[in-house]
Amino acid sequence: MPIRVEIVTPNRVICSEEAVSLVVDTAMGEIEILPMHRPLIALLEVGSARLRMANGAQKTVAISSGILKLEHDRAILVVEEAVSMGKLPLASSVEEARRLAQNALKTTVVQGNLEQGELECLEAKIRSELAKKLTK
Repeated sequence: MPIRVEIVTPNRVICSEEAVSLVVDTAMGEIEILPMHRPLIALLEVGSARLRMANGAQKTVAISSGILKLEHDRAILVVEEAVSMGKLPLASSVEEARRLAQNALKTTVVQGNLEQGELECLEAKIRSELAKKLTK
């Protein structure tokens, strides 16, 4: 029995597929979800959702932080942003993620919601997360 995986953002459904396993980064670490997994609600970290299909094919979706709800072999990932890695080369995906993150930070600074020290800390975190993704 496969898992129905749905990855949704406020604007659209990014993925709605049947998979035999799902691997995601949560606040408690990386987890793999297989059919018949117990119900679960978890906080998602910036990272990826990796689906393995019954035919052996794999699909990777880069995701922002969000929430995972798992119930009755249906995994719903609600995230702010998501990009299917199959649509962009890895370098482009990383560059796009960096650009989106920097634009979001600049908008926040312009609105006066962040101080310079907080901005520098967030930019360092972005660089760290990008480096992790490039080395996986």
